Amino acid sequence: MPAPQPAVLPAVPGTPLPAAPSSRPPGTEASRRLLGVEPEPRALTLWGSSSMSSEGGDESTPVPIRIHEHLALSAAPATVHSFGVGATRSAHTLLLRGLDTPRVRPVGDGVRAADGTVRVPVALDSALAPAGPLRIPGSVDGTAGVLDGSSGTWFFAADGAEHDSDGALAGDRIEGVFTSVLNEVADASRQVLWMGKNNILDVPGVLADTQRMWDAAETPDEDTLVLGQWCTEADADGSETGDAVAEVNAEQARRYGEHFLDLQQLLTGEEGLRCSPLAPLTLLDQGSTQAALERGVVPPLLVATDGIHLNGWGNLAVSWALVRRMQELRWL
Repeated sequence: MPAPQPAVLPAVPGTPLPAAPSSRPPGTEASRRLLGVEPEPRALTLWGSSSMSSEGGDESTPVPIRIHEHLALSAAPATVHSFGVGATRSAHTLLLRGLDTPRVRPVGDGVRAADGTVRVPVALDSALAPAGPLRIPGSVDGTAGVLDGSSGTWFFAADGAEHDSDGALAGDRIEGVFTSVLNEVADASRQVLWMGKNNILDVPGVLADTQRMWDAAETPDEDTLVLGQWCTEADADGSETGDAVAEVNAEQARRYGEHFLDLQQLLTGEEGLRCSPLAPLTLLDQGSTQAALERGVVPPLLVATDGIHLNGWGNLAVSWALVRRMQELRWL
């Protein structure tokens, strides 16, 4: 009789191995967009003079075309800050951006305006004269206010300035270094520069000022788009200003590569004049266009009646080119 066998214990179940992690993120693409935290979109800051503020953009098109409004729609939900100020020169852009910080001193008595603001006439040690409707929020050694050159004279209007215990206006004693607060807006922004046309004959100055703006960006090689100047009838081939425009454009194209947008080529070249926004105008079939191109200037159908700004059609072409280049740069 065979010996009794011990009872067989049930096998211990093996510990399951963890499954290899999926290479695919959980959920659907729509749910990930809904529940995921998207990075804050980069703001866009526009610097320059009247062309950047789209002066003339209310002419010729059925509705006004302003570049900053067009970009605000294209870049949404990113914020677009528009700091184009007419009649200003490249040095004013540096002041507006907070890269130049001149010392300010009062040169007369303060005057209280009807709204209660105390405006003190001041001088800048940089000797920069005011231009255009320039009003720059900032501070003088910690005293907040606005540096205002819109009347043709510099004034500093301190925020909440009141009479002190001696009866004098507190703003009268404003003196120190002025710094624009717009540097806080600009520091984290991408930027578009269209500056220097009003002092284009100072080729070295325009190039240097633009380079300072370029260098001030968070990551200069990625964060700036420089717009070239275009030729009006006053800048025809062979003119002093026309030569200066060509020299600045050529050097900036060399420096900035794909971060330079050649608007003279856009507005006088066949590809640009046939672009979709301008197709209804059949520009190249117009005698006025051909005559303008022979002089090396932008066709009159794209120019406002003042002869120095683009009209709505011109601004529409610039906006189209800007959006296309920003898409190529992965800004949009």
